[in-house]
Amino acid sequence: MHTGLAITLYLSSALVAGIIAGATAANKRRHPGYWTIFAFLMPPTVLLLLLLPRGKGIYRTDDPYYEREDDSML
Repeated sequence: MHTGLAITLYLSSALVAGIIAGATAANKRRHPGYWTIFAFLMPPTVLLLLLLPRGKGIYRTDDPYYEREDDSML
């Protein structure tokens, strides 16, 4: 196999694995960013993600540094 073809196949599979991992991680309440990066670097990690159970916590997408105004003290 030529080197160019091997690189193209790896990068194509890494891109597809990253997309699948990002979508699956969000459905399983896992951090999609981390799983997308891990799956892109090592595509077989998608299989690990598929075997993991659904997360117990709630994945928050809001800004953790945003302070909500509390009007209950008025």
